[in-house]
Amino acid sequence: MTDNLVYIAIGAYFILLGIAIFLYFRPKFIQEGFTTIAIEGETMPKCLLRDAEAQYLLTMFKEMKVVNPSSDSEMAFDELKLILQKVLCLDADVTGPAAGAYSTYQFPFTTSHDIEPVAHLVGRCVRHVARERDIEMVIDKYSTRGATLINQLCDNRSKGSALTSFQNILDRVKRSITGICVAPKATLDIPPGARDPGYYEPDSIKNLTPYTIMGEKQYI
Repeated sequence: MTDNLVYIAIGAYFILLGIAIFLYFRPKFIQEGFTTIAIEGETMPKCLLRDAEAQYLLTMFKEMKVVNPSSDSEMAFDELKLILQKVLCLDADVTGPAAGAYSTYQFPFTTSHDIEPVAHLVGRCVRHVARERDIEMVIDKYSTRGATLINQLCDNRSKGSALTSFQNILDRVKRSITGICVAPKATLDIPPGARDPGYYEPDSIKNLTPYTIMGEKQYI
Protein backbone atom coordinates (compact mmCIF):
# COMPACT_ATOMS: atom_id res chain seq x y z
CA MET A 1 0.00 0.00 0.00
CA THR A 2 2.83 2.35 0.92
CA ASP A 3 4.64 1.58 -2.34
CA ASN A 4 1.51 2.44 -4.33
CA LEU A 5 1.24 5.80 -2.60
CA VAL A 6 4.87 6.52 -3.38
CA TYR A 7 4.35 5.68 -7.05
CA ILE A 8 1.23 7.83 -7.17
CA ALA A 9 3.06 10.76 -5.59
CA ILE A 10 5.98 10.40 -8.00
CA GLY A 11 3.58 10.21 -10.96
CA ALA A 12 1.67 13.28 -9.79
CA TYR A 13 4.95 15.16 -9.38
CA PHE A 14 6.02 14.43 -12.96
CA ILE A 15 2.56 15.32 -14.28
CA LEU A 16 2.66 18.67 -12.51
CA LEU A 17 6.21 19.23 -13.73
CA GLY A 18 5.13 18.51 -17.31
CA ILE A 19 2.19 20.95 -17.04
CA ALA A 20 4.48 23.65 -15.64
CA ILE A 21 6.99 23.17 -18.48
CA PHE A 22 4.19 23.30 -21.09
CA LEU A 23 2.75 26.51 -19.64
CA TYR A 24 6.19 28.11 -19.50
CA PHE A 25 6.94 27.39 -23.16
CA ARG A 26 3.33 27.73 -24.32
CA PRO A 27 3.83 31.00 -26.32
CA LYS A 28 6.46 29.27 -28.45
CA PHE A 29 4.29 26.23 -29.07
CA ILE A 30 1.18 28.24 -30.04
CA GLN A 31 2.59 30.88 -32.36
CA GLU A 32 1.23 31.62 -35.81
CA GLY A 33 3.71 31.41 -38.62
CA PHE A 34 3.56 35.08 -39.62
CA THR A 35 3.80 36.57 -36.13
CA THR A 36 7.57 37.06 -36.07
CA ILE A 37 7.70 38.75 -39.47
CA ALA A 38 4.70 40.98 -38.80
CA ILE A 39 6.02 42.26 -35.47
CA GLU A 40 9.78 42.30 -35.98
CA GLY A 41 10.47 45.59 -37.72
CA GLU A 42 13.91 44.81 -39.06
CA THR A 43 12.81 41.58 -40.76
CA MET A 44 9.82 43.12 -42.52
CA PRO A 45 9.40 46.87 -42.11
CA LYS A 46 6.13 48.61 -42.81
CA CYS A 47 4.96 48.72 -46.48
CA LEU A 48 8.08 46.88 -47.72
CA LEU A 49 6.01 44.04 -49.16
CA ARG A 50 4.94 46.42 -51.93
CA ASP A 51 8.32 46.21 -53.67
CA ALA A 52 10.54 43.16 -54.17
CA GLU A 53 13.56 45.27 -55.08
CA ALA A 54 13.29 47.15 -51.78
CA GLN A 55 13.22 43.85 -49.89
CA TYR A 56 16.36 42.72 -51.70
CA LEU A 57 18.14 46.00 -50.95
CA LEU A 58 17.28 45.91 -47.26
CA THR A 59 18.50 42.32 -46.96
CA MET A 60 21.78 43.23 -48.66
CA PHE A 61 22.31 46.28 -46.44
CA LYS A 62 21.57 44.26 -43.32
CA GLU A 63 24.21 41.68 -44.24
CA MET A 64 26.74 44.44 -44.88
CA LYS A 65 25.98 45.96 -41.50
CA VAL A 66 26.59 42.59 -39.83
CA VAL A 67 29.89 42.09 -41.68
CA ASN A 68 31.09 45.61 -40.81
CA PRO A 69 29.53 46.40 -37.44
CA SER A 70 29.96 49.98 -36.29
CA SER A 71 27.88 52.79 -34.93
CA ASP A 72 28.05 54.62 -38.28
CA SER A 73 26.85 51.64 -40.29
CA GLU A 74 24.10 51.00 -37.75
CA MET A 75 22.78 54.56 -38.04
CA ALA A 76 23.11 54.55 -41.83
CA PHE A 77 21.19 51.29 -42.11
CA ASP A 78 18.40 52.49 -39.80
CA GLU A 79 17.95 55.76 -41.69
CA LEU A 80 18.00 54.09 -45.09
CA LYS A 81 15.41 51.61 -43.88
CA LEU A 82 13.26 54.52 -42.70
CA ILE A 83 13.56 56.23 -46.09
CA LEU A 84 12.43 53.06 -47.87
CA GLN A 85 9.48 52.75 -45.51
CA LYS A 86 8.45 56.37 -46.03
CA VAL A 87 8.65 56.14 -49.82
CA LEU A 88 6.69 52.90 -50.07
CA CYS A 89 4.09 53.95 -47.48
CA LEU A 90 3.68 57.22 -49.36
CA ASP A 91 2.81 55.15 -52.41
CA ALA A 92 0.47 52.94 -50.38
CA ASP A 93 -1.43 55.85 -48.82
CA VAL A 94 -1.83 57.80 -52.07
CA THR A 95 -2.70 54.95 -54.44
CA GLY A 96 -4.59 52.72 -52.01
CA PRO A 97 -8.38 52.28 -52.24
CA ALA A 98 -8.89 54.17 -48.97
CA ALA A 99 -6.57 57.08 -49.77
CA GLY A 100 -5.33 58.84 -46.64
CA ALA A 101 -2.38 59.05 -44.27
CA TYR A 102 -3.03 55.69 -42.63
CA SER A 103 0.54 54.35 -42.86
CA THR A 104 2.51 57.60 -42.94
CA TYR A 105 0.97 59.55 -40.06
CA GLN A 106 3.28 58.02 -37.44
CA PHE A 107 6.58 58.43 -39.28
CA PRO A 108 8.98 60.91 -37.66
CA PHE A 109 10.05 64.07 -39.46
CA THR A 110 13.79 63.80 -40.09
CA THR A 111 15.41 66.92 -41.50
CA SER A 112 18.31 65.02 -43.07
CA HIS A 113 16.00 63.44 -45.67
CA ASP A 114 12.59 65.12 -45.26
CA ILE A 115 11.44 68.45 -46.68
CA GLU A 116 8.12 68.06 -44.87
CA PRO A 117 6.36 65.30 -42.91
CA VAL A 118 5.44 62.65 -45.44
CA ALA A 119 1.84 62.56 -44.16
CA HIS A 120 1.45 66.22 -45.17
CA LEU A 121 2.27 65.36 -48.77
CA VAL A 122 -0.21 62.49 -48.65
CA GLY A 123 -2.92 64.89 -47.45
CA ARG A 124 -2.28 67.29 -50.33
CA CYS A 125 -2.19 64.47 -52.85
CA VAL A 126 -5.52 63.10 -51.67
CA ARG A 127 -7.06 66.57 -52.12
CA HIS A 128 -5.34 66.93 -55.53
CA VAL A 129 -3.66 70.18 -54.50
CA ALA A 130 -0.03 69.03 -54.71
CA ARG A 131 2.17 70.32 -57.52
CA GLU A 132 4.51 68.22 -59.60
CA ARG A 133 7.41 70.37 -58.40
CA ASP A 134 6.56 69.44 -54.77
CA ILE A 135 6.84 65.75 -55.58
CA GLU A 136 10.11 66.25 -57.46
CA MET A 137 11.66 68.08 -54.50
CA VAL A 138 10.57 65.43 -51.98
CA ILE A 139 11.83 62.53 -54.11
CA ASP A 140 15.07 64.34 -54.92
CA LYS A 141 15.78 64.85 -51.20
CA TYR A 142 15.20 61.14 -50.55
CA SER A 143 17.44 60.29 -53.51
CA THR A 144 20.31 62.52 -52.38
CA ARG A 145 20.27 61.35 -48.78
CA GLY A 146 19.78 57.71 -49.75
CA ALA A 147 22.79 57.84 -52.07
CA THR A 148 24.91 59.23 -49.22
CA LEU A 149 23.85 56.40 -46.91
CA ILE A 150 24.43 53.73 -49.57
CA ASN A 151 27.96 55.06 -50.10
CA GLN A 152 28.55 54.60 -46.36
CA LEU A 153 27.22 51.04 -46.33
CA CYS A 154 28.47 49.57 -49.61
CA ASP A 155 31.86 48.78 -51.03
CA ASN A 156 32.83 49.71 -54.59
CA ARG A 157 31.68 46.37 -56.02
CA SER A 158 28.06 46.59 -54.85
CA LYS A 159 27.65 50.37 -54.76
CA GLY A 160 26.61 50.79 -58.39
CA SER A 161 23.86 48.16 -58.39
CA ALA A 162 22.56 49.35 -55.01
CA LEU A 163 22.28 52.95 -56.19
CA THR A 164 20.53 51.83 -59.38
CA SER A 165 18.02 49.72 -57.47
CA PHE A 166 17.33 52.50 -55.00
CA GLN A 167 16.72 55.00 -57.80
CA ASN A 168 14.43 52.51 -59.55
CA ILE A 169 12.27 52.34 -56.43
CA LEU A 170 12.03 56.13 -56.21
CA ASP A 171 11.18 56.43 -59.92
CA ARG A 172 8.39 53.86 -59.64
CA VAL A 173 6.85 55.61 -56.65
CA LYS A 174 7.12 59.01 -58.32
CA ARG A 175 5.32 57.78 -61.45
CA SER A 176 2.71 56.03 -59.34
CA ILE A 177 1.68 59.01 -57.23
CA THR A 178 2.14 61.91 -59.66
CA GLY A 179 -0.99 61.19 -61.66
CA ILE A 180 -3.11 61.24 -58.52
CA CYS A 181 -1.41 64.10 -56.70
CA VAL A 182 -1.55 66.60 -59.57
CA ALA A 183 -4.95 65.59 -60.98
CA PRO A 184 -7.28 68.59 -61.43
CA LYS A 185 -9.47 69.18 -58.42
CA ALA A 186 -13.20 68.66 -58.88
CA THR A 187 -15.10 71.94 -59.17
CA LEU A 188 -18.67 73.10 -59.62
CA ASP A 189 -17.69 76.30 -61.44
CA ILE A 190 -18.11 74.57 -64.79
CA PRO A 191 -21.22 72.36 -64.80
CA PRO A 192 -20.54 68.78 -65.88
CA GLY A 193 -23.39 68.42 -68.37
CA ALA A 194 -26.47 69.80 -70.10
CA ARG A 195 -28.76 68.67 -67.29
CA ASP A 196 -27.08 71.06 -64.87
CA PRO A 197 -29.04 74.34 -64.46
CA GLY A 198 -25.86 76.29 -65.03
CA TYR A 199 -26.11 75.65 -68.77
CA TYR A 200 -29.52 77.32 -69.05
CA GLU A 201 -29.66 81.10 -69.40
CA PRO A 202 -33.10 82.61 -70.06
CA ASP A 203 -33.39 84.97 -73.02
CA SER A 204 -34.67 87.73 -70.75
CA ILE A 205 -31.33 88.07 -68.97
CA LYS A 206 -28.86 87.37 -71.76
CA ASN A 207 -28.30 90.99 -72.81
CA LEU A 208 -28.66 92.85 -69.54
CA THR A 209 -26.49 95.93 -69.16
CA PRO A 210 -24.37 96.54 -66.05
CA TYR A 211 -26.34 97.77 -63.07
CA THR A 212 -25.92 101.46 -62.29
CA ILE A 213 -26.56 102.70 -58.75
CA MET A 214 -28.83 105.76 -58.67
CA GLY A 215 -29.80 107.97 -55.76
CA GLU A 216 -28.38 110.18 -53.03
CA LYS A 217 -24.75 109.68 -52.00
CA GLN A 218 -25.65 108.64 -48.47
CA TYR A 219 -27.57 105.69 -49.84
CA ILE A 220 -24.90 104.56 -52.28
